[in-house]
Amino acid sequence: MIKPSRAIALVLGLLLALMAPAVSAQTDTNSDTLQVHQVDATGDVVELTVLSSTYQASASDVSVVENGADVAVASVTTASALGRPHDMVFVIDPSTRLLRGEVFSKILATVSSEIEQLPANTSVAVISAGEASTIVSGLSSDLPKVAEDVRGMANSPEASFYNGIERAASLLSNEAGRTRTVVVVAGGADTASTIAEDSARSRLVQKGIQLVSVSFDGGDPSVDAMPVAAGGYVVSTSDDSQIGPAIASAVAVASDRLVVSYDGVSANDRTIRGDVVLSVGDLSTNFSHAGGVFEDHFVALAPVTIVEPTGLAFFRSQNGLYTAIGLSFIAAAMLIWALGNLFAVGDTSLESMLDRYSQGGEAALEEGESNIVQTALVQKAVQLSETFAEDKGFLIKIEASLERARLPLRAGEAMGIFGAVVFLAAVLGLFLTGGIIGALIFAVLVGAIMVFGVRHKARKRMRNFEKQLPDTLQLLAGTLRAGYSLPQGLEAVSKEITDPMGYELTRVMTEARLGRELEDSLNSTAERLESDDFAWAVMAISIQREVGGNLNELLMTVSDTMVARERLHGEVAALTAEGKLSAVILGMLPPGLGCVMYVMNPDYINPLFTTTMGKVLIGIALTLMCIGMGWMKKVITINV
Repeated sequence: MIKPSRAIALVLGLLLALMAPAVSAQTDTNSDTLQVHQVDATGDVVELTVLSSTYQASASDVSVVENGADVAVASVTTASALGRPHDMVFVIDPSTRLLRGEVFSKILATVSSEIEQLPANTSVAVISAGEASTIVSGLSSDLPKVAEDVRGMANSPEASFYNGIERAASLLSNEAGRTRTVVVVAGGADTASTIAEDSARSRLVQKGIQLVSVSFDGGDPSVDAMPVAAGGYVVSTSDDSQIGPAIASAVAVASDRLVVSYDGVSANDRTIRGDVVLSVGDLSTNFSHAGGVFEDHFVALAPVTIVEPTGLAFFRSQNGLYTAIGLSFIAAAMLIWALGNLFAVGDTSLESMLDRYSQGGEAALEEGESNIVQTALVQKAVQLSETFAEDKGFLIKIEASLERARLPLRAGEAMGIFGAVVFLAAVLGLFLTGGIIGALIFAVLVGAIMVFGVRHKARKRMRNFEKQLPDTLQLLAGTLRAGYSLPQGLEAVSKEITDPMGYELTRVMTEARLGRELEDSLNSTAERLESDDFAWAVMAISIQREVGGNLNELLMTVSDTMVARERLHGEVAALTAEGKLSAVILGMLPPGLGCVMYVMNPDYINPLFTTTMGKVLIGIALTLMCIGMGWMKKVITINV
């Protein structure tokens, strides 16, 4: 006697076994699709070419919403009714794995039968995607002949769908007004293709070909993914008995196109973009297209996502970009200013620095302990910078450059600010260019500007110092004639003359009051400013103080010599000005002419940068230019 529980289980098992084929037939074969793959908005109406699961639709079954508004549908027809030529290529898997269950013979029988029933304006080709990917039948409108060729196809041990798709695309022309479709029947993975998947997919996209895939028993996942890019369709089944209906469903979709015309605002108007929702029966799809143009690439019709404006919408505009860049520069400048205050707060004038040696200096020093410069963080940063500079051997050079430019910073402080500014420049370059190379270029440019800026300030100050030297010696000689001693004369002159001479003489007298020999302070100034003229004046003063003589006459003689030499220097500069200008013109002429020619005819200049011989010639030209510039500089440079 059978127990009730076993009886119930047996009944459920029988029911599931009976329902399995029905469930497989319902779930494996999908027959609903709606894909717009061509838009013609160049005329008075917008015309859509649609890959659809049904071509039995009228104007009452179709609705169009463009830019949020319902528009009138002018006509609904099919490409075959309009007499448009249609080229189809079947790429069939002939691998021996399909011999099981006679699947291969079912595929050939169904494909040949479907080919014979295609519209009269259709041309068909068949490719066997086997190991060699051969053309079984060339593109022909003799459908019975093509069907007969399909029935005679043979098996192959391998499958090469990518090669087959590539070959199918080569059979289809780019002629306007033709519909192009590739139907792939795959019973497993690609095992023998010699070209890459993306190459086959790009050929479909470039030619505007729709791919319809019939996937049996899993098929090839990469082939099934291609319709996403090409605007096609996939039918899949795992049941041997359903391979025929699956192919018939795929061919029904691939055999024709729905043509919908409507009165859109984007018709023949390039200033308007059309965001469209197309509905045919219960199916709908949305896409976007440019007004007044013809578009036959499915990937270009992807719907545009409209982002609602926010408070930051202004910064997405061109003016917003410029504003953001300006704000970035302002923020960087403010940060540099803050760093400058962080490392060099307080009064750094000569009076304030010497105030600690006068009465009340100890109190001033105690107040300075509360300064932010005395914090452990900043002291550590400055100490690390100074240690690094000292280890590398250029601490003395940095200090000398800062003193010549009269920048009230220690070497460590200057290096800290330099590093911070270069880092900010690199960050800004990375933000603006989006690449490491751009960041490095910004960092190098800003670092070079800072270094050359300090050097330029130092050179300008040294030139002004030497220009003031003859007048200074004359004033000093006048004070000596009036009965002043040399220290008294230097003190008086330092108060009368402007910077930089006034500052340097004040520094000399301050050092002398603190116990340093006057000659040593003057020699130190000459070395710091690298002034040969001042060194000669100091030498004259030292000799006079050792051997005696009329110092004011000696100073006047030195001053007259300097004035005469400066006049001679000016005459030489005037005489060599033409040569200097010629050197500049000749030096800038080759690169300038090259830039002009590149703007006028880039194709003519490009071989210099893209070919080996061109790069060699550029190297030779740059070398000769450097030699020529060095030669001209040597010729026009006259030391006085």
